[in-house]
Amino acid sequence: MTMHIRNSTPPGRREGARAPVRFALASVCAALGFAAACHLLDISNPDVVPAGTLTGAANLPTIRGGAIGDFALAYSGSGATGSQGTIEGQIMVSGLLSDEWINTETFPDRVQVDARQTDPTSGTMAGVFTTLARARVSTEYGVAQFRQFADTTTNTGLSELLSLNGFTYLMFAENYCSGVPFDNPQPDGTVIFGQPLTTMRMLDTALNRFNQAIATAKVLPVAQQPPFLRLAAIGKARALLDEGLDSIADTVVSAANVPTGFSYVIQHDLTSLRQQNGVFAGDAKYKRYGVADKEGGNGIPWRSSPDPRTPFFRKPATNKGFDNSTPQYDEYRYIDERASVTLATGAEARLINAEAALQRGDTVTFLAILNGLRAAPPPYFLVGDTTGLTSTVAPLSPLASPTSDTAAVSLLFNERAHWLWLTGHRLNDLRRLVRTKGVRGGFGRAVNSVFPTGPYFKNGLTYGNDVNLPVPVTEQNNPNFQQCLDRLP
Repeated sequence: MTMHIRNSTPPGRREGARAPVRFALASVCAALGFAAACHLLDISNPDVVPAGTLTGAANLPTIRGGAIGDFALAYSGSGATGSQGTIEGQIMVSGLLSDEWINTETFPDRVQVDARQTDPTSGTMAGVFTTLARARVSTEYGVAQFRQFADTTTNTGLSELLSLNGFTYLMFAENYCSGVPFDNPQPDGTVIFGQPLTTMRMLDTALNRFNQAIATAKVLPVAQQPPFLRLAAIGKARALLDEGLDSIADTVVSAANVPTGFSYVIQHDLTSLRQQNGVFAGDAKYKRYGVADKEGGNGIPWRSSPDPRTPFFRKPATNKGFDNSTPQYDEYRYIDERASVTLATGAEARLINAEAALQRGDTVTFLAILNGLRAAPPPYFLVGDTTGLTSTVAPLSPLASPTSDTAAVSLLFNERAHWLWLTGHRLNDLRRLVRTKGVRGGFGRAVNSVFPTGPYFKNGLTYGNDVNLPVPVTEQNNPNFQQCLDRLP
C-alpha cells in the first residue's frame, strides 16, 4: 500500500532572501491497492504557523493540509530558487554532509557543509533549520486541534500528524548536534523558550509521538488502521535503532506488522514551485548539488560502481554545475518536479530486521532478509517515475555470505545506502558507524575511515571534522541556548 501526500506554497525568493511561506489543504490519498488525487488550497502563512491562527472543526482539513505541506517542505524541499528552505530540505543537507551529494556551485554556505566545516552563522542553514522547526510547530498544533475538535475514533488525522511530528524530532536528533532548543509560539504572538534537548531526549520525544500515533490508530475502524499503524511503527523502530534497542525495533516492524510492499509517499506536482520536488530542483534544475563518487576517499562509489537502485546521468556529456567547473551528474531516482519521495517503507522495515538479526549473531537470517529484498524489489516508487505510483527495479544478484563481522556490517550499511538513497538516512547511518560501541547502537569505526576526509576538491579547503549540523546562531535569541551541548556522533 502506498500513501501519497502533496505539498503546496508559492514561489520563493533569491538566494538568502526571506521568502513568505504558504501551506496547503492536502487530503490523504490512500486506499487499499490504489490512490486518488489530492486537491489543494493555498493559505497565506508567514514563517511559523502561529498557534490559534486557524481553529475549530471546520478548519481541521486545512490545518492538516498545512502541517503536511510544512513537513514536506522540511523533508524534501521545493522547486523555488533561493535559500531559507525553498530548495533544500533535510534530504539535501544531510546528504551533502555525508557522501551522497557533492557541491557543484559557488555558494560558500553549502561548500562548507560539503567540506564538513559547517558554520552556525550560515543564513542558508538557518533557513533549513527553521523550515524543520516550522514543520514541528505545525504538526504539534495540528495534533492539539484534532484532539480538541475531531472524532478521533473515525478521523485519521490525529494519528498521521502525531507520526509526522515524531519524524521532525527524529530528523533533529539524527542530523543535528546534541542540544537543540524547541520553542513554542503562542496565540498572542509571544514565544515560550524551550530548554535544549540532548540527542537521547529528542529520540525519546519522537518515540513518545510514535507510541501515541499507534495508540490513536488502534481506535480507528479496522479497515483504516493499517497505513497509520505502519507509518508510526517504522518511525518508532527507526528511533529505537538510534537508541541501540535493535531487538525491540525488530519486533515493532516485523513482517506481520509492516509488509515489505508498504510505503508512505510525499507527492509533488507542478501546481506551484513549493509543490515541486526539491531534490530534483537542487540537483538537475539549479545544479547546486550533484551525485558524488568516492567522496573524500571513503564515500560510496555511486557513479564508478553503478547500481540500478541509485540511477544517475550526465546530460549533455559535458554538463557542468552552477560553478561552471564541477562535472554535473544528476540523480535519476526523482526524474522531474513531479516525482514522489518515500518517507517510510517496508524496505526500511526489512533492513531493520536484518540489522537486528546481525546484532544477535544470526547471519543466516541476516543474509536471507537482504537477499529477499534483492530478489523481489518492493513494488512502489524507487526510481525515476513521473507518476509517483509504481516503478520498480529488476531483481538483483544475491549477495555472498560475509567472511567476517566487519564485512557483514559493511554489507548491511552498503545495502541501506542503496535502498534508502536520497531519503535522509545516510548521515545518521555514518554517525551510527562511528559512534562508540555500546553507545546507542554504535559500531566503533574511526570517523576518518567513514566520513569524507583529506583535501577537499575546491576553494583550497580540507575536509573538517563535523559529523552533524550545528544549531544556527539565530537560536541564541532563546536565553536558554548558547551553543551545542556537544558535536559527538
